[in-house]
Amino acid sequence: MATETTYKHLEARPHPWRKQLWIKGRNMTVWQLLCYMWAARMTPEEVAKDFDLPVEAVYEALDYYERFREVIEADAEEEKRRLKEHGIKV
Repeated sequence: MATETTYKHLEARPHPWRKQLWIKGRNMTVWQLLCYMWAARMTPEEVAKDFDLPVEAVYEALDYYERFREVIEADAEEEKRRLKEHGIKV
């Protein structure tokens, strides 16, 4: 996805339906990182340490979420739809 902001630790990747950015060097989307942080009630510094990421990467993910929340929410809805399609309750 093209954005007007350049991120050092986030990147676009080709994917059949996901549009959001990914954490560079990880098989993890911005949403996955942030959900982990929020579910575990961690600070950006704690989650950065837990995943051996620069804390700047976590703050970039938070910034991206604030700027492009609709993209992330659309990905989440598509994932729910696909899970339901395969009989998985969400």
